[in-house]
Order: sequence, then structure tokens, then C-alpha cells
Amino acid sequence: MQRRMVDTAQRRGGAQWEDLATRALAVPPPYRPVPGTPVCHVGLDDGTVVLVAEHDLCGPLLDLVTAVLAMGEAV
Repeated sequence: MQRRMVDTAQRRGGAQWEDLATRALAVPPPYRPVPGTPVCHVGLDDGTVVLVAEHDLCGPLLDLVTAVLAMGEAV
């Protein structure tokens, strides 16, 4: 399991992160997990939580998950 987070209040470009998160979660894909494959758990401070199977990541949601995994801090 990998856990990463981005604290937008403490990060340069926080507004851009928040914009990406808003676009990514505007229309979340259906939760369709496949046994043995990764599932992403995306949560925001407002309590919004989205579970999405790796194979369903696309568009802004894929951009968000990729950026958080690459640049987020380990939790």
C-alpha cells in the first residue's frame, strides 16, 4: 500500500492542486474493482472520498493520482 498526501495550504501552487482535485472528482467513475489490482482511495478535507479501480483512472483523476503519487508526502 502506498499513501501520499498533498497539503495544499502549505504548498506552493496550492490553488492549482485544489483546482485539479475539483475537476478530478466532479464526475467520479463508478467503483468497479478487479480482484488483485490496485484501488485508489482519494479523499479531500471536506469529507469527499472516492474509491476508483486503477483501470478506471482517466482524465483529470489520472492526472491527480499520478501527481500525488509523484510529489505527495508519505503518510
